[in-house]
Amino acid sequence: MAFALSKLLWDVVSPGSLLTLMLIGGLALGHASRPALAKAGRALCFLAAFCFGTITLLPVGNWAISPLENRFAFVPPDHVDGIIIIGGDEQKEITATRGTPTALDSVRRYVTFAVMARRYPDAKLVFSGGSPFPYPFGGMKDSDIARSIMTDIGVPTDRMTTEKESRNTYENATFSAAIVHPDLSQKWLLVTSAWHMPRAIGCFRKAGWNVLAAPAGYFTTGTYPVYASFRFAEQMELLTMAAHEYIGLAAYWAMGRTSTLWPE
Repeated sequence: MAFALSKLLWDVVSPGSLLTLMLIGGLALGHASRPALAKAGRALCFLAAFCFGTITLLPVGNWAISPLENRFAFVPPDHVDGIIIIGGDEQKEITATRGTPTALDSVRRYVTFAVMARRYPDAKLVFSGGSPFPYPFGGMKDSDIARSIMTDIGVPTDRMTTEKESRNTYENATFSAAIVHPDLSQKWLLVTSAWHMPRAIGCFRKAGWNVLAAPAGYFTTGTYPVYASFRFAEQMELLTMAAHEYIGLAAYWAMGRTSTLWPE
């Protein structure tokens, strides 16, 4: 129940939803008979319009996500005992209806995972991912799609241990630890998207893993330029991803799932 509620709550407070609700609420209050309510409604409309305009004109999404992507850099170690990859956006309904395994940003993770598997041929390989949705489509798991795609791109899946019940980053770390039993003397590479790495590192360290970051894919250069972007959809997507991570970092720290608010 808590997992489903967290998903529902995020749908409401995500930047796009929140701004839309502000605009609707402002329009509704703007027609109120009481002057104070009408004034509050106009203020809400103005604030929503200002935010929409700012996201349209400036690269605020880049500014928001860059600190997450900059937090951990990949420094190739001489040796690792294992490599673990987190699933994320495997498309179960599309995979089932079109008959071809489909993923979005996770494909970047697969490519990095394949590169690391070749670089460290003796390392153990682990995939972690069940379904991030309360009701998985047709019982299909992220791991089913991931294994198919990774086989096609040359990942030696015969070396890979699969954890297929986790629904979020916290469960990725704890459920995988229950299967693999990592030791702090071991050195593991953690493969996930660069913007997701801070929360993932925090969770895995808390669960007893000695992990090093292997970020997979970037959306920004890591700088903070000022220019007129006129790319509302792109900036809103980046802003939404960043907001999800910042809220997740705060929530996980408050719940004791990470030891620090801003892992480093």
